[in-house]
Amino acid sequence: MDWSQNQPALNDRSKNVLRTLIREYVQSGKPIGSRLLAKVYAEDLSPATLRNVMADLEDGGYLAQPHTSAGRVPTRRGYRLYVESLLGGSGLSVVELDQIRTSLEEETDPADMMSKTSQLLSLYTNSIGFVLSPAISTVVMKHIEFVRLSNQRVLVILVGEGGLVQHKLIQVKDKLSQSALDQAGRYLVEHFAGMNLTTIRSKLLKQMSREKALYDRLLQNVILLGCVALASTDGLAENEPEVYLDGTSRIVRRLDEPGLERLFSLLRTFEEKDRLIRIIGECLEEANDGPSVTIGLERHIPGMNNWTLITSPYSYDCQTSGSLGVLGPSRMEYEKTISLVDYVAKLFGQILRSN
Repeated sequence: MDWSQNQPALNDRSKNVLRTLIREYVQSGKPIGSRLLAKVYAEDLSPATLRNVMADLEDGGYLAQPHTSAGRVPTRRGYRLYVESLLGGSGLSVVELDQIRTSLEEETDPADMMSKTSQLLSLYTNSIGFVLSPAISTVVMKHIEFVRLSNQRVLVILVGEGGLVQHKLIQVKDKLSQSALDQAGRYLVEHFAGMNLTTIRSKLLKQMSREKALYDRLLQNVILLGCVALASTDGLAENEPEVYLDGTSRIVRRLDEPGLERLFSLLRTFEEKDRLIRIIGECLEEANDGPSVTIGLERHIPGMNNWTLITSPYSYDCQTSGSLGVLGPSRMEYEKTISLVDYVAKLFGQILRSN
């Protein structure tokens, strides 16, 4: 049944009861009964009163009762309402914020920082942390070099803003000296630094379509090398972001046997990098500048209805961006996790911009 339509708005008491119940359920993992709830609820309400509120929440689709004599557990609809009340809040202590900042600022290489970030996201949430690097086509070029390996094999070293470094081996038909390669690299930096690779390749292709006789040997080499070196920016596999993951062993320890089967399904998705990137991209479509929370991933991965993806974009210039976040069972500490993802995404971009 779709509970999202024709449902009256909850009053403050119902929202507070739902919030308290979810927090207790996240801690214990067991259905929450009215007697236990009465002990931890902020107001002095009797178990009978709380039972009535919980029954109303169940009728509204916010809670479910696994067994007749059991307490209640939150549904996906209940989680979503709870999460909406947390967006924009803070669940991290000053000490934790300082520890995260110090740890990331120690890394000077962007790839190492992405790996460290996925580790921190996993460590602080006991879930799977991930970082997606920017797509190569969005990287703004700062420097480019061509290194001659043999007569027709050239190593391309591309340095982007923020220190992102990409390497690519290319084949060229003409035999080019190292001096000619150095000249071509200097020309590209002089005329195209500050542009992203898609723009650079587009300009080079336009030049290539003109009469070659109009250009001297240097410019012909620039067009040749540039078009070949940047050929992966047309949506091919090499243009996909790198994926940094950490924390699968932590998830394994949290799951029972049926949960492990779902985890294996998720790990198979991780192996299909393009699929994982697409799923994260779809979940981010509804986000603005902050975290996006997707509760229930069965639309993307069969059997993952009780899993949650919390992700946020990060950026360090007006053209280049990636994403990071956390994957885990829906029974997670949302307040802390949402705050963590939001904080790390902003911090990550700030550090890259300062490099």
